[in-house]
Amino acid sequence: MRNWRRPILGFYDTHVTRNPVPNHVAFLADFYTLPITQRRSTQMQQLKHLLLHAARNVPYYGDLLRDAGVVDREQVDLTRFSQIPELTRDHLHSEFERLKSRDYETRAWYKNGSGGSSGIPVVVLQDRCYDDIGRATQEMLQRWAGWESGEPFVTLWGSERDVLRGTSGWRNKLSNFIRNQTFLNSWCMSKLDLERYAKILQRARPVMIEAYAESIYELARYINDAGIKVTSVRGVVTSAGTLYPFIREEVERAFGCPVLNRYGSREVGSFAGERVSGGGMEVFSYTHFVEVVNERGQACRPGEEGDVLVTCMTNYTMPIIRYRIGDRAVVGALTESPTPSVENLHTVTGRIMDTFVREDGSTVPGNFFMHFLGKVHNDGWLKKTQVIQTDYNSILIKLIIEAPPPPIALEEIRTSFRRVMGDSCQVEFEIVDSIPPLPSGKYRYAVSLVQHPRLRHSYPLSSFMNADKIAS
Repeated sequence: MRNWRRPILGFYDTHVTRNPVPNHVAFLADFYTLPITQRRSTQMQQLKHLLLHAARNVPYYGDLLRDAGVVDREQVDLTRFSQIPELTRDHLHSEFERLKSRDYETRAWYKNGSGGSSGIPVVVLQDRCYDDIGRATQEMLQRWAGWESGEPFVTLWGSERDVLRGTSGWRNKLSNFIRNQTFLNSWCMSKLDLERYAKILQRARPVMIEAYAESIYELARYINDAGIKVTSVRGVVTSAGTLYPFIREEVERAFGCPVLNRYGSREVGSFAGERVSGGGMEVFSYTHFVEVVNERGQACRPGEEGDVLVTCMTNYTMPIIRYRIGDRAVVGALTESPTPSVENLHTVTGRIMDTFVREDGSTVPGNFFMHFLGKVHNDGWLKKTQVIQTDYNSILIKLIIEAPPPPIALEEIRTSFRRVMGDSCQVEFEIVDSIPPLPSGKYRYAVSLVQHPRLRHSYPLSSFMNADKIAS
């Protein structure tokens, strides 16, 4: 079918609204085809400009950057970048006023924020330039998924703010019609809602679906179980949650297309994404600088897991530099000079808060347990689960079941968990009718209520790869 919307949107964006996003998309599409050496050189220039701006205009960073030896008058020494103290959510609260650029009122600024996995709100200031190139980055990834402007796409999202902003008022409704976009609210995921959403997909025939990872998983399960055919989708883009392997497999089976993972947050925007399903997430190096560090703050090498630090290079209203985002990830590719920078993330293993802690201080990633429950021990009786660590030696597993579990299934799960967490670990089960999402609309498969030390001794990644052997 001819895409008549594309030329109309091109004219509308260029001559009516003078929307800068399409030009940004074209620039970024070219930029990410350049050799990595050229991209790296541009990234270093972007980083230098940001650091100079922060040293001159942001009270919080003035002395801090000089004391770290990173900025001296007009000179920037990137070899000392890792000496800059990390920025945390606590700093965003306590240093909010001092993190503002002195010229922020001259910028088209606005407030943005997130409840976060902890439910504690955090607020940052961002500006229109940051927003424009951020939206362009997301559209570029949508094009990697096979979509073109004007083609039908569906957004299955859980943030009330985004859903309401995208669906309320006649202007938004008209824009959605012209742009061929359909919003579905992932807050509503009952069986009747899933049936209605499946019919909408069949009617709208979207080329692309963008969704919360856990929400599209629920819809994919319904589609697969009901034998429904949705054949129009070329790609699915997931975000706002860990894309566990069992989620990717279910979604790819439902829609017969690749699933691309996008990684970001409210505070810093989207900063990495997949070009190829399962191929690792490429860092968006024009807009962001990403590090993965160990417990000593040293850069992790390829194949090593650590904590993610993000520097956003496009928000001059409130610069966010070396921000501890609260996630764990495995490095795929790294550039060493002039300072270690991650080029590719092999995988994001989940929130630090979703990492379970053993008595000796070592940790086990939450997706380890999701592999047990989703793949090793599930013969079709288990619909949904949540694993909660209530103490070092106490785990509660909430289960939504399709059918009564086989007689030995629960004991096998208990045995597998004890082999990982220790023989003294008590594993209890609770069969429930529903498991509510967080206030943000996201869903957490693994929750640790244990006070976390700084993560020192992570469970070996190689052991996670051999989880089937541990379970046997």
